[in-house]
Amino acid sequence: MRRRKRSTAVALLAVVVIAGAWSLSNILAPKAEALPGCGSPALWAHRGFHATAAENSVASVRAAVERGFCGAEIDVQWFPDRGLVIAHDEVEENDLLPNALTLAQLLDSLPQAPRYLWLDFKNLDRSNAAAAAAHIDSLIAKHDFAHRFVVESVSSIPLRILWWHAPNVIPAYWINRPPHGWKGPLHDAQIAAAVGLLGLPALSVPKEMLTDHLLTYFGHLALFTWTCDTPAEIEYARVHRARVVLTDGDFASLYPTPR
Repeated sequence: MRRRKRSTAVALLAVVVIAGAWSLSNILAPKAEALPGCGSPALWAHRGFHATAAENSVASVRAAVERGFCGAEIDVQWFPDRGLVIAHDEVEENDLLPNALTLAQLLDSLPQAPRYLWLDFKNLDRSNAAAAAAHIDSLIAKHDFAHRFVVESVSSIPLRILWWHAPNVIPAYWINRPPHGWKGPLHDAQIAAAVGLLGLPALSVPKEMLTDHLLTYFGHLALFTWTCDTPAEIEYARVHRARVVLTDGDFASLYPTPR
């Protein structure tokens, strides 16, 4: 009985937090990014377009541009002496090959950069957020990439710190899959607090979480979802107001870039 009362109290508290933070998010969150130059939804290639190339490579990002995607997603990690290195799994610096590709090298090597690059930042934290922001700012200046980098992280506060230091990126808060039972409202409260108190304008949402429930609370934000690999999944994402859809499929022609 006592456990049931505690669960009920926690759920009620979560509802209060959701309501307050949701109200704040409507007031404080910036206007959702329009992402000019992309279709609706914007179909971006997951880890570059790697059907014919190694993922997270110059060739895969070049293929994404050639296939008509207006954006591409790649995985990055921060190392103090190398900057942002393109790598998916979390690795120690000593485990990286000496010639591991950096984000700076990728941009320098592309004959034509995509209109947008989504950086899945695997190891963003409070200790490296400011340094990573300065590094990204230098790339923005060199390649005319203002408002063309999406920086995604599961860590909301470091993401806000990075955005504070690099205001010309688009921050996307990666939300985890919700737990079951009474912890679900707590999960909603956590997201609402991050959005409402930190003012983050975009959510990175696993496709199974792009639901009517999510839209009730967060439909006013830019919703980026992944990974949709059939036309039906992409259309579902469009109906559920996803602004960006990551895909491994060759579907750029479904929602083409406006001319």
